[in-house]
Amino acid sequence: MKGNGMMEGVVILVILIVIMFITPKGKPNSTANPPNSSGNTNSSGENIIATNSTYAPDISLSTGNASYTYQPYEEYITIYNTGSESVDITNWRLKNAKDKRAYDLGGGPRYFPADTATIGQAAFFVSPNGLNKFQNIVLKTSETAIITTGSIGSQLPYKIVSFKENICSGYLEDLSEYAFMPALAHNCPRPRDETGVNALDNECRGFIEGMSSCHTPEFNTRDRDGEICSNCVDSKLLSSSCVAFIKNHFNYSSCIANHANDSNFSGQTWRIFLGRGWEMWADKYETISLLDKLNKLVTEETY
Repeated sequence: MKGNGMMEGVVILVILIVIMFITPKGKPNSTANPPNSSGNTNSSGENIIATNSTYAPDISLSTGNASYTYQPYEEYITIYNTGSESVDITNWRLKNAKDKRAYDLGGGPRYFPADTATIGQAAFFVSPNGLNKFQNIVLKTSETAIITTGSIGSQLPYKIVSFKENICSGYLEDLSEYAFMPALAHNCPRPRDETGVNALDNECRGFIEGMSSCHTPEFNTRDRDGEICSNCVDSKLLSSSCVAFIKNHFNYSSCIANHANDSNFSGQTWRIFLGRGWEMWADKYETISLLDKLNKLVTEETY
């Protein structure tokens, strides 16, 4: 009997040991917040705008006049390089928020795919003869790209393509055939500083010194008596040599020929035309997103 009691005690001890090992030590804390696996919301459930492009710290975006104009040849936004290194924005993409806005077409709200546009190459300057050479758009430090939705309607007397502004661009701005939005920089070389002016006759020299920068004079105008004057410039009768000098120096083509190699020729603003026939950006409830060539978000602006 005594042996049997000892055996029963051993069995009970073994059972207790087994129970201790298989019983859970406790439940996990049910009040702890689960990890946020989505990566796009915070603890309040609000959306987080997350940039994942390596260019994000150096590139800023401005809405320009996108919220209050609808003509594609006027509508523009701007991209600005705030960093210390040059950034190539060729083949970057712009995207609107059409896919986030509901449109009532009579049968309930409908959604459409977002519009996108790719930033292509540009010419270093608008070629006077139309033989433009295109290159990647590289924004140096503090340089800006003005992105126009449409294009310049008139292509005469010069074919306007995407280009970088320079000290001769003001001649294009001064021509009535074009309407740039915003206006091109107006910083052409002063006529009085043009090489050769000092060798002209006094009347010619005085006329040139009074000319405005970036102005293309009119020739063969009428004189004070209303007669066509072959040697008149802006209705001023001048010597034949003076007229020849003015024709060869004070217009866009001549400015490019005479100053393209100047150290200060290039400006700090690129003019990019997307060539769309309708507006890209809505007047409200819009988000302008800029994506790099790897399709990573650089930055975006919402209004």
